[in-house]
Amino acid sequence: MNRRVGTTALVMLMMGLILSAGSGCAGSDTETARGTPQAAAGSAAGSTKFHVVLGAGPFAGTYDVASDACLSGVQKPGAWNATWSADITVKDKISGVITGIDPKPVIAGAEASAMVSFGEDEDQVLYEILKPTAKVTDHGSRATLVFTGRARTAFYKDGSFGDGGDVEITVECGKVERGQG
Repeated sequence: MNRRVGTTALVMLMMGLILSAGSGCAGSDTETARGTPQAAAGSAAGSTKFHVVLGAGPFAGTYDVASDACLSGVQKPGAWNATWSADITVKDKISGVITGIDPKPVIAGAEASAMVSFGEDEDQVLYEILKPTAKVTDHGSRATLVFTGRARTAFYKDGSFGDGGDVEITVECGKVERGQG
């Protein structure tokens, strides 16, 4: 299996596992890179805010996006999920953020996952935090999720990998949708 196919399969598997309970967040209210607006501004009060800091790689910098809500306990008790995706994918712009916490994962060592993607399909660059550390501060109707760790970059165009540096994704859940469990 070549590295391009292997990376794509891994990303699709992880996205499917995280999103199988439904999307925790979707929309493209706000995005800023290095302080420059990149998408339509304006986020609703009580929305979920993602603060992404990428330490290295082609998109090193700080990004802020906002969406609707976080999910808690929808897949299973103790699980958390927060995602954001751009309405329109644009080359060299942040296109998605996927975070998830699974307290009893099917795959050992997969208790947390966090990824940030840039660009369009075949030209996409993915930042994947390898062995992320996740912390949840649950306040009932709102919560804060923090994912930290070292990331690698995966370049879809040629199947190569690079150093993504230290990454931190902070999700301020202004609204938490909870499962029935």
